Amino acid sequence: MKTFNWQALPSSMIQEADSMWAHLSSGDESVDPNYFSTEQQFCLSRVKTNMMETAPAVKQPKKVTFLDFKKSLSLNIFLKQLKCSNEEIVDMILKGDVSKFDTEILKQLLKILPEKHEIENLKSYQAEKDKLANIDQFCLLLLEIPGLQLRTECMLLCEEVPVILEMLRPQSQLILAACESLLASRRLPVFCRMILKLGNFLNYGKDKGNASGFKINSLLKLADVKGNQPCVTLLHHILEGLEEKHSDLLRLPDDLESSSRAAGISIGNLHSEISINLLKLREAMQKMSSRNDDIKEQFAEVIQDRIHACEEMDRELQAIEKKRKRLVEYFSEDPQTFSLQNLFTTMKSFRELFIKAHKENREKKERAVRSGKRKRHEETSAKRRKGEAGKISELDWIQLYVIDGKRVGKLEGGGVAEAALLDVWEGHLLQNAAEVPCELGKSLTSTETPKSSAMLAATVRL
Repeated sequence: MKTFNWQALPSSMIQEADSMWAHLSSGDESVDPNYFSTEQQFCLSRVKTNMMETAPAVKQPKKVTFLDFKKSLSLNIFLKQLKCSNEEIVDMILKGDVSKFDTEILKQLLKILPEKHEIENLKSYQAEKDKLANIDQFCLLLLEIPGLQLRTECMLLCEEVPVILEMLRPQSQLILAACESLLASRRLPVFCRMILKLGNFLNYGKDKGNASGFKINSLLKLADVKGNQPCVTLLHHILEGLEEKHSDLLRLPDDLESSSRAAGISIGNLHSEISINLLKLREAMQKMSSRNDDIKEQFAEVIQDRIHACEEMDRELQAIEKKRKRLVEYFSEDPQTFSLQNLFTTMKSFRELFIKAHKENREKKERAVRSGKRKRHEETSAKRRKGEAGKISELDWIQLYVIDGKRVGKLEGGGVAEAALLDVWEGHLLQNAAEVPCELGKSLTSTETPKSSAMLAATVRL
């Protein structure tokens, strides 16, 4: 027959309580099901086998269990994870030994501890314990541990709280550093003052009036000013001005780095985690204070250390709240609606817009420089090809000055050959001329450009 998985109530619970089941057992009216049709409907199908090919299966004695299928599965998984005998696991719990227990295993143990009806069924079992399933035998051993629930809770708190604090403390310190960096920044108020002046200039004569300040989230609107061309924004305009003066303000993103990194942290989650764990620790300490067994000796000192660590973290959160109130005053915001998380998100978005606009301005300037160089190069090349009125002056391709026996000059025009010839005759000029006038002779036509060393020497001697 197919089995029906339910949680059977112990008979002692039914008899003691004024329950529905007690009334049903004593009542005269009963409804009998059709057992014959039930057997036909839910009987297991028989598999025909060849008796000559398969040996008869050895029937194993059926183990007794008082646990439902889901609980049995969870207990089996738990026992296989530890790879220890039932007695070893119970001994570790008694000693508070967590060498083989991490936080997840301890959480799992709390979930699979026997419930009230399971405890009643296990305690009422009078037959041989060997006939019980392994997981039921394990549960019976657990029931022999005094203060099992409290022991397990204390073991979990001792292991879990340091992990939680290790995760939360860097977040709270980052939030505190972000608040302090905004209050300490000297670039941010200067930049905001510049925006205020430009905003009043743009709004002059309009119904918006002459503002004396603006909400800090207005920083995000700098890249979306109506009436401008798609790629021209107020932020680009401001940063173009900073390239020429007040260049130190271009380092404003450095002041907003901590705020950007703190933007993804939930401050409410920090408060919630610390409050919940402090409550659990204090409740565990209170439960231990009323006991006379070894639980207090094992866990009281460690639990107290965890309480002190959480209280220290709570003081950091109180310091953050003070900084929040100071920022409310600093930015003239509404204390009821002002949120540090929203502030950090605004600063993160503004910082990204600032960096992007600065990069685009720099690239635009570099393109303009490259374009100017290319234009001058094209003009110079065109002039060389055309010359002046079809002539090439001697000074257009060579300017040579010899002063006190030293050459000071540059080559303008001409090519590699002319440069080489100039080096050859430099020695001759320095030996035979104490001083050569700045303007050398008369102009030569393009057809008279020196082509040999003799012609060049004659030209230079003019």
